[in-house]
Amino acid sequence: MWYVIQTKTGQEEPMRQRVEKMLPDNSYEDCKILYYVKKKKYLGEWHEERERLLPGYMFLITDNPQPISEALGRMTELTRLLGVGNHFCPIGPEEEELLTRLTGGRDEIGMSYGVIEKGILKIRSGVLTGMESQIKKIDRHKRKGFISMRLDGQEKLVGVGLEITEKS
Repeated sequence: MWYVIQTKTGQEEPMRQRVEKMLPDNSYEDCKILYYVKKKKYLGEWHEERERLLPGYMFLITDNPQPISEALGRMTELTRLLGVGNHFCPIGPEEEELLTRLTGGRDEIGMSYGVIEKGILKIRSGVLTGMESQIKKIDRHKRKGFISMRLDGQEKLVGVGLEITEKS
């Protein structure tokens, strides 16, 4: 199951390294920070860059969150497993399936490319292929598509790389 660890924004990578050092090797499968590829124009050319998908959040894949919670309690930095009280809740099966599909088992979501034909979005290539109905918003200028995801009991719009190559 995937659990969410919340930490200070910008400190995800050093925190992931500390969490991995503190936890027994057999207590978790993976600890990851998810990124997405985005395009940014500078020096007159388009460049691909990596951006954190959910700043301030890490994902821990484990079957038993209790030892992880105890280890996080010993850390002086702000970290917490998301849940209610002392009950730690994994992310929902839909979110886990969505993240697994988007990342393909890695820690990065690649760019997608699509067109808008007569007001209807069609993804031609990339991880968002076949997921047009899940895209809630498009920012063509920043080359991002936004999908909805539930974390910590709240709905979040999460941006991923989406370039619209043509509009007719």
